[in-house]
Parts: sequence; C-alpha cells; structure tokens
Amino acid sequence: MPKLLAYVWFDIEDYVTKESDDLPLVAFKILEKYNVPVTCKIVAEKVRRLEENGRADVISAIGHHDVGFHLDKHSQHPTLYEYLRDLDILDGSDQFIIQEGTGFEKVKQTFSKTPSCFGHPGPTWAPHVYPALAKWNVPVYLDETSILNLDNQPYWYCGVLNLNGANRNFICLDYKFEQENGLEILKRKFKEIHTRLERKGGGAISILFHLHTAINRKFWDEVNFAHGKNPPKENYVRPTAQPARITERAWSNFEEFVRYMASFEKVRFITANDAAKIYQRPSQLGMNHEQLLNLAKHFQKSSDFMTLKGVVVSPAEAFYAVTKALIDQNSQSLEVVEPLGPMAPFRSTGKKRLNTKDLLATARNVVDHIDRQNCLPTSISISDYAQLNPHDYLATACGLLRTFLSGKPLPKQVNVSHIRPPNQKYIAAANFKKACNWPVLQRGFKGPKILEQIKLQAWTLKPAIQVEATPA
Repeated sequence: MPKLLAYVWFDIEDYVTKESDDLPLVAFKILEKYNVPVTCKIVAEKVRRLEENGRADVISAIGHHDVGFHLDKHSQHPTLYEYLRDLDILDGSDQFIIQEGTGFEKVKQTFSKTPSCFGHPGPTWAPHVYPALAKWNVPVYLDETSILNLDNQPYWYCGVLNLNGANRNFICLDYKFEQENGLEILKRKFKEIHTRLERKGGGAISILFHLHTAINRKFWDEVNFAHGKNPPKENYVRPTAQPARITERAWSNFEEFVRYMASFEKVRFITANDAAKIYQRPSQLGMNHEQLLNLAKHFQKSSDFMTLKGVVVSPAEAFYAVTKALIDQNSQSLEVVEPLGPMAPFRSTGKKRLNTKDLLATARNVVDHIDRQNCLPTSISISDYAQLNPHDYLATACGLLRTFLSGKPLPKQVNVSHIRPPNQKYIAAANFKKACNWPVLQRGFKGPKILEQIKLQAWTLKPAIQVEATPA
C-alpha cells in the first residue's frame, strides 16, 4: 500500500555570504534532534568557498547526509537556460556536461560519493540535463517546478525519477519566519497536505529551505547576477542582512516546525537516495501477447501513458514495444526499452493509405534508429509516399498490431491514424514563460526551443509507483 512520505531538502548555494557557512551546522543539529533526514543539494562553488574559508567541519557535516548536485556556479552567466536556449535535448546534454561537469566532479570527489540527485537554478527546469544525469549515474531529479505537474506526485521523465513538481504538496520555508504567524501558516499547510494525502491512500510531501534566507533579506544571486550581470568575485555584494530577531525566529520556527512534522506517526521522512529505492523501476519491461494487445488497444486511440497490470507504460516504451512486436511477430514475449522522445516536432505528410508491407519494412528502420540514437525519430518515412510523425505512426502501427494479435489476416493496406502528441495536458506553457522571468536572466529572455523540448520529452512521462517498503 502507498505510504505517506516527506522529503526535506536544502539548496546550499550562497557562496557570496561568508556568514552562511555556519547555517548547515545549525540546521543539522535541529534535524538530528528529531531524527529527520535531509538531502543537501550543494553548488560546487560553495564547496570551493568552504575550503577557502577553512570550513572542513561544515564539509564533513554535509557529507554525513544525503548529498546532491546543484550546478557548478549556479547563477553565473551563462546560466542553464542561457546556454541551452537553442539546443535539442541531445546537444543540450553535451553542453550541460561541458558547463557543469567540472562542478559535478568536484562535489563527487569532495564527498567521496556520486550525488544522489540534481536540481535546477531558480525556476529554470529543462529536459536537456536528463541524459547527462543518466551518464553520471545520478538517479533522482530533486527540485520544484510548476511547468510539469503529474498529480503533484513523483514521476518518471527521460528515464529519471523526479521529485520535482510537488506543487500542492510543496512547502517552502523561505522567508515565512518574517511573518509573526509564519509558523502557524506552515503547520496548517502541512496538516492540510497530510490530511488530503491520507484520504487518497498515500503520497509524498516536499519541504524546501534555502538556509541563507535565515540571515539574508534577499537572494544572494539576484543581488549580484541579476539581468545578466557577471561581476568578478572581488565585487560580490552581500545581500542586506536579516535583523537579529528575524534570524532568531527563523531557527526557533524551524525547530518547532520540524518537531511538528515529526509528530505525525504515519509520515516517513526520506532522502533522494531513499526515493531511488522506494520508486525503483525494472531495468526492462517484459510484455506477453495479452499485454501487447491491451497496449495496442490503448495507444491506437490515446498517446498518454497507461497502466498495464500494475505497471505504468510510457508512450515511448509503448512506441518501442509496438514497433518491435511488428518485427518479431512470432515472439511469445518482448523485452521493452524506453528511448527518449523525438528531437523536433513534425507534421505528417503524404498519402493517407499505406501499404502494409511498407509499414512493416519501416518498423525495422525505426528500431535501428532507436538502437543507434536512443531517441524516437522526428519523422518516419513510409517508402517514398508518406512521412508520419511519431504519434501518428504509433496509432497506425497499433491498429495493424491489433489485427495480427487477434489472429486475423493482415490487410494489404491500412489507413493512417491520427492522435495527439503524448501527455501534453501535464505541461503548463504559461508557467514556463513565468520561469523565463527569473530575475537572474536577461530582461526579455525567451526560450521557445526549451519549451519545445519539454513537450517532446513528454513521450517518457509516467507516474512513479512505490514498489518497496518505506524505511522506518
């Protein structure tokens, strides 16, 4: 049965404010008092600054907790969106490794372990990082975005587990302590989420705290890197400090809120590393004759993910399974892999009626493309008279596969079927536009190519299901 989970995470990123070095030690002492674990996403430049400041004690303390990667220099330009703006997901992944690889290795070597997770700077979530995370063996994407929402719960995207997009189940502690009733607001929200998820039978709650907000009235990066500014290190400016009484209230409220959350007996607190075990999926998905028939019935009419005997199948997995099944028609079972989505949008063209033998021949070419590129083709040529986009090809191939699996003779020709691109209802284009207004980005920043890639990779989107007992 699903369980109530909660994951607390810190973004340890302020390498401008020396006074922020001590903050993790204060927070850890409180969390340990109530036996609440935490995931610490840390910026590599912050690690370097801790070393420069002689804070081996802080580095050691962080290393005793779950450690994630939060970019090399976070908000220095070019930022994530700026260097990914004109790239598809594969070229963008290569660029991400170029820009962030040094920082990743720094965090990995400093803490003597592969980071358990990664998260974006500010609101700038992009799909290009996922192939790089797979290469780096980083199993979890941990952050928050309103651009993609799958029932406010964990999901799989580009083959990576996402604790990213909790939305209604997300609590951010930043600056709540500036309000005299901030603690009560946090408690009410936690209680409301807990009650709602308990009624649903389970779910996950995300709790974020940027520790530097306890001592700074503004974010360190907005003060120094706003709208494209890139000052040298010697010109960094500390944000205006919080009054002492606000900092004192921040820590007292934090402790009381942690104590309050820990008092809920049915809640289990986990880290990103725990989540990778709780939500793990099989490396390959096996399908028999009956499952393939049900798959074909669903994806002939809908390109959104489906549940098949307790296993959720993404459109990309279905695309591979259906294509492979058309090739291996005598196979009793099929091992399915999940490619990435296509690299560009495409509108189907050409004849509306296809020769069956041509469609079957094309299926072999499609599998060859996936095996070489690990992504769906942008367009699929049927001999020399039609070109289909992947979703129309999927629906058409499903119709042919249903005929075969039902034991009927294959027709000489089939009509092209049309369905919508997959899982688009879970993506909010308006919220992507809001993300482009992050104050660190240059004024007027636009990234239509990034939004395009987000939509294309929805082929890989599906909910994450708890498959292991939660840690006590």
